[in-house]
Amino acid sequence: MENRISHQNMDELLEKLEDDYLSALKHNDSKSVDEFIDQFLYDSWEYNDRNMEDIKEVMGRYTEGGIKVRTFSGAFNEMVDYLKETLESLDPSGEYPLLHTPYGASALVAFVDGLIIQYFTGVYTVDDLKEITPGLKQMLLTTLAAEAPFPEK
Repeated sequence: MENRISHQNMDELLEKLEDDYLSALKHNDSKSVDEFIDQFLYDSWEYNDRNMEDIKEVMGRYTEGGIKVRTFSGAFNEMVDYLKETLESLDPSGEYPLLHTPYGASALVAFVDGLIIQYFTGVYTVDDLKEITPGLKQMLLTTLAAEAPFPEK
């Protein structure tokens, strides 16, 4: 992973959230992009619901300057990098070109995080998100299969 950061003196709660996220990715034993995205979405709804109070606390610490920008963005980038490597490994034929750009995994996380913000504000419940997951998955797979003229990073 290219965005490695030192975990020495890292905020314990941020480190726990990062470890939990990476553990969920590692335990997703899907054999295809389709299966992985499906499981990733369901896992995301559960992970965020289970950890919402901790996420809010970490975001508060970050906002107040208790967690350095470099540490916070580094932890986030490590999670996205691991997701990118995992998705690329599930798509050796390049059926989903967006996954092989520097932006595919990041766009996937942004999409999920946008829905989580809507969950947080009461637009959706976890049950609502689970109910619409098949449609969300199809939309994501269609998007990831598109060619996109992104510059190299």
